[in-house]
Amino acid sequence: MNRIVKHALAALSKYDVDLKNNYEETRQFERAARPYYSRNNVNMMERELRFAGADGRTLLTRAFSRDGKIAPLIIYFHGGGFVTGDFDSYSQICARIAAKTGYKVVAVDYRLAPEHRFPAGPEDCYDALQAILTHCEDWYQADPGEVVVMGDSAGGTLSCVASMMARDRGTLLPKKQILVYPAAWCDYRETTPFQSVFENGEDYLLTVKKLQDYMELYISGESDYENPYFAPLRHTDFSGLPDTLILTMEFDPLRDEGEALARCLKEGGTNVTIRRIRNGIHGMLSLPPATPITRQLYKHIIEFLPGVIHGERNETNFS
Repeated sequence: MNRIVKHALAALSKYDVDLKNNYEETRQFERAARPYYSRNNVNMMERELRFAGADGRTLLTRAFSRDGKIAPLIIYFHGGGFVTGDFDSYSQICARIAAKTGYKVVAVDYRLAPEHRFPAGPEDCYDALQAILTHCEDWYQADPGEVVVMGDSAGGTLSCVASMMARDRGTLLPKKQILVYPAAWCDYRETTPFQSVFENGEDYLLTVKKLQDYMELYISGESDYENPYFAPLRHTDFSGLPDTLILTMEFDPLRDEGEALARCLKEGGTNVTIRRIRNGIHGMLSLPPATPITRQLYKHIIEFLPGVIHGERNETNFS
């Protein structure tokens, strides 16, 4: 990594926000820093859909389509440590994914901690996955056998957990899953077995303190740390899960647990592709697609997706 960039990141990382007492301010900052994607963009169409979850609660989704035509479907769970992130702060990212892949991207507005602690978020994502797989032909004119589930950071965790829930409960599974720098162990105390937490937990924006704050806001009780739907690496069965792409970043504290998850999935018989992005840090998917590292992310995502995607599979088309 460039020395100037590394020093700049280290300096910015010193100003750790007190997330536990200021999570609402962090949410507002993220909305301002990632402005909502313009509804007036003639090349991007979107619509919102409400439906009932398993216990009657209302789930909201927002679908993005580059041209409104029939296309395969990505169900997207946003990042934010289970505490921040929402439709508005992720609209730009979802619209870019739709534009670059040609897929329809359906973002899910799951419940956030600390107002709704574990397992509220995973149950929302599971319910959304099942509803969309059941009705995607009617709702989105998409083949349920081609649906991909995807998420970044906490959303990567939720993607994997929703698939595990579906496998464990004998319900519908997506064809593939894309996990972008997922949290898989979700315990960042000194007893963590993953060296990247110590190597990369101070100077690369996502610090150990932030990770600990996120988990303290998300967790309902100490026993959650052992729950496989809280921390996927705690599961004992990694068989029967969708083909998986896991993308990790060289300077991410979550790097090693994401790669450990890839190994467990592979040992369980899952078809897994794992890619570590050199010089990458956590959160790179939020940068413009022309950024060199983000460009690599999209390249790996597009290579993993099945089918011909409206002629945009050529990397030179990125902007």
